[in-house]
Amino acid sequence: MNYFWGNVFEYFKDRRLGSVFFGSLAVVMVLLVLVVAFFPILQLYWPAGLSAIGLLLLVRLWLALRQLRALRLNRYKSSPLSRDEMAKARSKLIASSNFKKL
Repeated sequence: MNYFWGNVFEYFKDRRLGSVFFGSLAVVMVLLVLVVAFFPILQLYWPAGLSAIGLLLLVRLWLALRQLRALRLNRYKSSPLSRDEMAKARSKLIASSNFKKL
């Protein structure tokens, strides 16, 4: 068993996702323990719990869609150039126009 987890850790360590994998594994284990511990209570109130979770997911989806729409509307707006950026752009334009004349 130790050999298996060592290989899993080495595989994910090379990809720099080891902490994400083991963190997710720990969260899943904790959630499994909580479900087992509170199973009798969950049996009584599962319709209300599913309704609340569904409502929260709908609200989160609506907020995400609004954020994407706002990002899409501001897609082509650019900020004004600074003095340094303007000077560099001007020098490049002058250099390219002098090059074309030759």
